[in-house]
Amino acid sequence: MSVILTLIIFCVIVIIHEGGHFLAARLSGVTVEEFAVGMGPLAVKTKRGGTVYSVRWLPIGGFCRMADNSDPENGVFGFLDANVFKRIFICAAGPFMNFVLALLVLGFINFSWSYSTTEVRGVLEGYAAEEAGIEQGDVITKVNGKSVRIYSELSYELSKYAGKTFPVEVSRDGERLVFSVTLNADENGSYKLGVLTVTKAGFLSGADESLPKTSLIEAVKCGYYDMFFLVKMTVTGLISLFTAKVSMDEIAGPIGLTSVVGEVYGESVKAGISVLIINLLNITALLSANLGVMNLLPIPALDGGKIIVYIAEILRGRPIAPEKEGFINLVGFVLIMSFGIVVAFHDVFKIFS
Repeated sequence: MSVILTLIIFCVIVIIHEGGHFLAARLSGVTVEEFAVGMGPLAVKTKRGGTVYSVRWLPIGGFCRMADNSDPENGVFGFLDANVFKRIFICAAGPFMNFVLALLVLGFINFSWSYSTTEVRGVLEGYAAEEAGIEQGDVITKVNGKSVRIYSELSYELSKYAGKTFPVEVSRDGERLVFSVTLNADENGSYKLGVLTVTKAGFLSGADESLPKTSLIEAVKCGYYDMFFLVKMTVTGLISLFTAKVSMDEIAGPIGLTSVVGEVYGESVKAGISVLIINLLNITALLSANLGVMNLLPIPALDGGKIIVYIAEILRGRPIAPEKEGFINLVGFVLIMSFGIVVAFHDVFKIFS
């Protein structure tokens, strides 16, 4: 089951990504020769408007193949003949759609079930918040100068300051107040601010009826911040990887992802179908945001690498020679495949270790 669920999630986020390229190409007048769901041998196809729409036998993503060169006699307009701004638009559209997918999924989760806010509904005795003067009804807006708009951001920022003193800004009846907070360990060795926050209930939530209901606008707005938090965490993780602050053992590729999905499925199914759906949707949003960020990296063969080449074309006032661009993309492809092999090796090693 974990393999099937992983393939479904992976296919959805890749198809959405390729769908972004497809829509941008069509809007730019570039001919799309084939839009495929899946990879490998052809299973079924149909042709409409000059584009072949196909389903292939291997359920591992999909692709959008555009014409490289124009053929005016047959009504074909090639990607390489489009102006540089259209090429950038087409390349950026794939990652952009991954961010949109993450936002919509997270917004749906918030609107359907429930989510925590940064508004204080209770202050625990003996903890830092009470000692600092934070009260029920306060909305926590900043931790040590960093804005916190969702509960995930609040938890993440607080995790940096165990045993330290730092400012916490709140909004109280429209007034901005700043408190000096010291996170000391409790009897369990935990460093807690000591606040209970307001939970907003969605229309499918089976939570206490006394909980305030969310609105569609609030849910989507929170989903927007959730999505940017995932992007921030992805970028932070990549920086930590490239600066050797984390090891390869903390990275998972497709093989490791299957194991993770299997664990989530095993634990979630015990708690009920709603928990399973929420967790799978969260994984989908996380991976979609990850794919968007990864594809924007300035690495040849990725969308980000191509965009860098096209920006260089704008600055130079002329395009880079096709053979040079092809070589750059080949080098990037080799680097990506090599990294993928290393990650796959670590995934297998972790499974059998």
